Amino acid sequence: MPLPTSSLAKICNVIREHVDTLGMPTSPANWEVTVMIGAPGANLSSNTSQNILNLFFYRFEPFSFAADAQPGDVQWVKMFCVITAFGIDEDINNDAKVDFSAGFNELRMLSQVMRLFQEKPVMLIEGDDAGEMWHTQFIQRPLADEQINQIWSTQGDTIYRPSLVYEITLAPIEPLVAKSQSARVASIGTYASSNVQNKNIDWPADRATRYPALASVTVDTDNPQWAPAIMMLSGALSSRQASLSLHLQVPGNGANADLSSFPEIDIWIAGDTAKTNNLALVGQLLQNPDADKSAGKWQDIQRILNISADTITLDPEQLPETAAIQFTLKKSHWSNISPASHSWQLQLFAERYIRFDTVTGEWQETTLENAAIRIRSNPVLITITREAP
Repeated sequence: MPLPTSSLAKICNVIREHVDTLGMPTSPANWEVTVMIGAPGANLSSNTSQNILNLFFYRFEPFSFAADAQPGDVQWVKMFCVITAFGIDEDINNDAKVDFSAGFNELRMLSQVMRLFQEKPVMLIEGDDAGEMWHTQFIQRPLADEQINQIWSTQGDTIYRPSLVYEITLAPIEPLVAKSQSARVASIGTYASSNVQNKNIDWPADRATRYPALASVTVDTDNPQWAPAIMMLSGALSSRQASLSLHLQVPGNGANADLSSFPEIDIWIAGDTAKTNNLALVGQLLQNPDADKSAGKWQDIQRILNISADTITLDPEQLPETAAIQFTLKKSHWSNISPASHSWQLQLFAERYIRFDTVTGEWQETTLENAAIRIRSNPVLITITREAP
């Protein structure tokens, strides 16, 4: 009978496909291995004629830092997987002699799995929603003899084979109906009202708020794991100012907002100016479809690649000329922005990707897919609301 889709099952199957191809687009020619999901005793109750890796997801634990999760929130769990190799004797030369024993092939398969998860300990898995990415990490765990016996004593007549155990963390359990998500705090202020129902009312125009203070930032590029820094530059040339948080307004146009004159904002980026196209801009967009801002969901925007640093120091007291800024944030970068919404909020980061080169002994710039570490800058936040009618 058919079953509904599941984020947990999807992640487990993507991991199976990842092992099946050893992290390559297609399986290598010398990797003739079948990868299966399930209990070893159920999947391999009879003799097999092929080399098999079996993934047994046997334990699931709640994430301890999500104790305050509410109905409608995504539940995060840690998964534990026993990876067992079932090898066969191979006669490569067709001379009726065993060239590679079953036990030898089992060691070859397990060593490839360990190599794969050592070289690529982090996976980015596409979620169910457009632009959604799940961040999953593989951590090898030891099993005591008693735990091995507990697992294999339940597998019927299947004898114990060499196995690995990995903790896979974290995996999402997505709700059927997601809880609405709230906007980030863009500025702070105080205001008292006797109406407790007005938690989402517009801030009074005559009450000032305080935005994050700016300080000069210099990136230490001598550190191979340096993090970029960013600020926003806005306003006319004579009144140009730097900020970490902006609140802008767009005119209304009946049921929709008028986005024809959408604001363009220069993104000022500090990093290693000796390198080009080594950064990316990433972020999440919240769109509130309701006027009271009680609904909405954060979604990833499309990653903006091939970004370069403008300078090594961001000094809000010495702003650059417009021509010195290499990237301007435009409406097209706000992925899938809808004029039917009543407010929007975008949080943006600069991001770089590095991995350790064992040959040179140095950290090297790389792509997202091959990165061992993703390093993000400070965030900047842009809030846009409709003008009052």
